[in-house]
Amino acid sequence: MMLLKNMVRGLEQDAPAKQLIQCWDHDADTLKYWRASSNFVYTFEREGQRQFLRFIHAEDNTPENIQAELDFVLYLLDQGYPAAAPVRSIDGNWIETIQSERGPYYGVVFEQASGTYVPMDQMSEAHLESWGRSLASLHQLSEAYRPENTSRGSWTDAIAWIASVLDRYPQETALRQQLGQVTEQLAALPVGSGYTGLIHYDFETDNIFYQEEEGRYCAIDFDDAMVHWFMMDVASAAADLLEQEGANAERSMQLFLDGYRSVKELDERCLRALPVFQRFEDLYRFARLLRSLEGFEELPAPPEWAVRLKHKLLGICHRIRERYSVQAVTLQPVDAGNWLACTHLEVANEQRSLFPVPAVYWLAESAYCGFTPLALYEGEQLAGLTVYAVDPDDGSYWVMAYMIDHKFQGRGLGKAGMVELIRYIRARSGCDKLKLGHRPDNERAARLYAALGFEEISLQHGEVIRELRFLGDSL
Repeated sequence: MMLLKNMVRGLEQDAPAKQLIQCWDHDADTLKYWRASSNFVYTFEREGQRQFLRFIHAEDNTPENIQAELDFVLYLLDQGYPAAAPVRSIDGNWIETIQSERGPYYGVVFEQASGTYVPMDQMSEAHLESWGRSLASLHQLSEAYRPENTSRGSWTDAIAWIASVLDRYPQETALRQQLGQVTEQLAALPVGSGYTGLIHYDFETDNIFYQEEEGRYCAIDFDDAMVHWFMMDVASAAADLLEQEGANAERSMQLFLDGYRSVKELDERCLRALPVFQRFEDLYRFARLLRSLEGFEELPAPPEWAVRLKHKLLGICHRIRERYSVQAVTLQPVDAGNWLACTHLEVANEQRSLFPVPAVYWLAESAYCGFTPLALYEGEQLAGLTVYAVDPDDGSYWVMAYMIDHKFQGRGLGKAGMVELIRYIRARSGCDKLKLGHRPDNERAARLYAALGFEEISLQHGEVIRELRFLGDSL
C-alpha cells in the first residue's frame, strides 16, 4: 500500500499519468484511471488494444525493485508461463522516470492479461484444481530461476521492515510479540530446494485470469514477489478459499491442494504451519497499512474519499490488532461498590430486541431468587454483567444472562468473558455440564456458544437451549 498522502497527490488532475503516458505509443484520449493501492494503474489503448500504465512515487518503491520484478516476469514468459507482459517505451526502456514538483515517479506498461476473471463463488472444480496447478507450475519455475543482475527481498527483509514500522508505535506490544513468535517459527522450517524460492505473494483471485482452452491461469501483479516459503503463496490463496461456508471451504481447499500436488510435492510440515504463514500475512499487511497512513496530516484539505479510505484502513488495522490482543478479563462479585455501575450497562441499540430486559432487572431477580450475578471487567473497567443459577429441581447449572456493554463490543470480550465464566463456575461447583438459552434470531450468540462447544439440545419457550459438557480439564 502506497502512502495515502502520495495517493491523493498522484491523482490530482491525473498529472503524473498524463506525463508518463507520453513515453509510450498510445491512442489519443484513451487514458483512464483504473485503481490505486500499491500502485497507480491507468488503462489506455494502443492501436485499439487495451494496455495498462502502472506507476509509483519514489517514496513507495525503487527502480531496482521494479526491474527485479520485470526480470522475473520476462523469465516466466520465456519459459512459456502465462503472465501479463511488460511493454518497452518509445525509447526502448522497460521503466521510465518523470520528475514532478513532489519528486520522481517510476512508470511501466503491461499488456492486458489473457483469460477471464472468475469470481470465487463461480469457480468450478476444474477452476480450483487449475488454480493449484498454476501456482505449483510457477513455483517449479521459481526454483530454477537464477537472476543475473537483480534480486528481490526475502522474508527476513520483510520481518526487519515490519519491526522497523512497529518500532515507531511503542503501544503495539501484542503485535511485536507476535512478530517475534512468527520469526522463530519460520526460522525452524526447512529451507532450500523444494521449500523456498521467489514467490508471487498475492496469487489470489483478483490477480489471475482463466484461460479456458489451456485450462490454466495467467497471472498479473508480481510487484509483491519475495523470496519466501512456497507455502506462503498457498496461505494467501487459502485466505480466499476458507472464506466460503463450512464444507464448501474444505472441499475447495482440497481441490486446490490436489491440483498443486499434481504438479509439485507439497511438504506436509510446511502445510501444518499454514497458520504461521497466515499470521505473517496479517503482520505484513498491518505494517503496510500503518505505514501508508503516515504523513496524512500533511495534506491541508484531503478529499472526502481519502478521509473515508483512511478510516477504512484504520478499521482493518483495528481488526488485525484485536485478533492478537490479549484481553485481561476478570469476574468479580456484584456488591455495594459496583452494583450501581452495573445498572448503567447497556447493549447496543440494534440488540435491544434480543436483550429487552435491563441490567437492573437481573440484579433484582438475583437478590430475590438466589441467582449469582457477576461483574465482568477488562482490567479495571466494568465491561459487562452475567448471572448464573442452579436449578433446584435437578441441580443443573444455568447461565441466566450474559451481556457486554455496547462500548466494549467488537473487542473479543464476549468470548474471553464466557471462557472465564465457565472456568469460574467449574472451579466453584465441580459440575460436569452447563446450560444456557438464547433467542433463535440471536445469530451472534449462536456463533459464540457453538464455537465454545455448547451444543443445541432443544427448543423451549421460544429459546434455543444449549449444553456444554466438560471432558476432563477442558476449559
